[in-house]
Amino acid sequence: MLKLFKKYLAPYKAGVIAGPCFKVLEAIFELIVPLIVANIIDYIDSGENLTSDYIVKQGLILLSLAVIGFFTTMVCQYIACRISSKYAYNVSIDLYAKVNTLSFKEIDDIGVSSLQTRLTTDVSTTQRAVAMLIRLVVRAPLIVIGGTVMSFFVSPKLGIIFVGVGLLIGLVLFLSSKFSLPYNRKIQTEIDNITNITKENLTGTRVVRAFNKQEYERNRFYKEVNDVQKTSTSLSVLSALLNPLTTVIVNVAIILIFYFSGNSSSWAFGLSKGEVSSLINYLVQISLAVVVVGDLVVTFSKASVSAKRINDVLVLEPTIVSGKEKTTDKEDIIKFDNVSYSYSDNDSYAIKDASFDIKRGNTIGIIGGTGSGKTTIINLLNRFYDVTKGAIYYNDVNIKDISLDELRSSIAVVDQKVAIFKGTIRSNLLFGNRNASDEDMWFALDNAQARNVVESKENGLDSVVEELGKNFSGGQRQRLSIARALIKKPKILVLDDSTSALDFKTDLDLRTAIKNNYKETTLLIISQRVNAIKNADEIIVLDEGKIVGLGKHEELVKICQVYKEICDSQDTLGGNK
Repeated sequence: MLKLFKKYLAPYKAGVIAGPCFKVLEAIFELIVPLIVANIIDYIDSGENLTSDYIVKQGLILLSLAVIGFFTTMVCQYIACRISSKYAYNVSIDLYAKVNTLSFKEIDDIGVSSLQTRLTTDVSTTQRAVAMLIRLVVRAPLIVIGGTVMSFFVSPKLGIIFVGVGLLIGLVLFLSSKFSLPYNRKIQTEIDNITNITKENLTGTRVVRAFNKQEYERNRFYKEVNDVQKTSTSLSVLSALLNPLTTVIVNVAIILIFYFSGNSSSWAFGLSKGEVSSLINYLVQISLAVVVVGDLVVTFSKASVSAKRINDVLVLEPTIVSGKEKTTDKEDIIKFDNVSYSYSDNDSYAIKDASFDIKRGNTIGIIGGTGSGKTTIINLLNRFYDVTKGAIYYNDVNIKDISLDELRSSIAVVDQKVAIFKGTIRSNLLFGNRNASDEDMWFALDNAQARNVVESKENGLDSVVEELGKNFSGGQRQRLSIARALIKKPKILVLDDSTSALDFKTDLDLRTAIKNNYKETTLLIISQRVNAIKNADEIIVLDEGKIVGLGKHEELVKICQVYKEICDSQDTLGGNK
């Protein structure tokens, strides 16, 4: 936590120092008040030559202290709010930027739901800790220590009681902090689980309802919430002990003060009513400050856990680092050299010993059963993951040595999970090319067979796109995402099973348009349909991560049993008719 605060509060060092200084002034004024009240009480109790002038004068002093204290408090509050909000902004920006540098493997290891919680809940928790650091961390202990010191000025002997109170309260706070940390860690993990379940249910609500699993999902959610409730209850019970224990300690101290100050035979005999009143006031101030300290302990216990979770991401070094080499166009644009990849050390290879070359401008079909490694090949080509063995070359340069900007700007991927963003059709197309003109957009839409989709909308390119493109059909979303890729004018276009929602004619028209109008673009088509890839210049057949066939359609039907079985199954289903 200190490491995080040191880094992100350094630019606001002046405010971090000035804020507590104003609180110190307020605390000093607050500590003076009991002495003034004691003087007024003793003056009235003396009964000699009483005048209202003295009382009015003392009252004006009290009023002045209150006004100044209010002013210093407001200044400190403003500084705390301003700095804590800037802190949260900067941490969120850096955390989000760091997440975008991580490879898919690192994101998989941490978990998307956990990253969401760290970007929201954890940042907010540490933000509150920053605000309290400026506002209360100095003030509350100063009241406790200052009240104890002032008690010695009133009565050195009874001041010992204040020391005992401070030691006992310090022990209670230490034990509370020590035992609350494990609960806070557990709660954050459980919140991650709740976030994950919620995300899955919101994105997969159609599946849940289609399988009539609402009750099952409710029970799964209730179980996680119940776990959080139990852990939170245990933490609350622990935190709730702070106030009763400190109240008991303070009240026992008050009883002792009354006993010793009122006992004529005691060693503390000789205190005036005003002095006894001031000691009681200091104890009350200390008790109120201790409540704040207890809140600080709980807040900083939570913040320390959240800060560690944030730091774990910020200090994480991406395993995929951008290279520096530039490339020049070659005839062999892509080369896989004995490439193997495993998603984890314990898993079998998703791709095993894959070797093939792709010529510039060619159309390559990739086909295979579910889990055969088709999408993995594309993820490796984009360096979303790095190969476990072997190497991938782009224009005869190892992709590990090429700038990620150059590599990924040369490739456009239309994923099987279509991602359309909330906004307008125009904003989604500009996502592919910020400098695209309306003419470029309509050209891309024509080739993606999506012109009619846009023209059917009242506002054309400026038509609203709802979250995840929910106001468009599956086929419309696929065509818009293909148009977004085409507007990029990529050197390599990957269609990863991204025409599954299109009818056969539209699919054929789309592939024909791309072939005719993007002749310099190398096209990689991943599909379950033989029809979609049968006219490719070369077809790669995958089975359990291995290349079992490589060639044209006519050749593979004769020599590749896996490909022949796929063709036969689709003929049986009417897929090729």
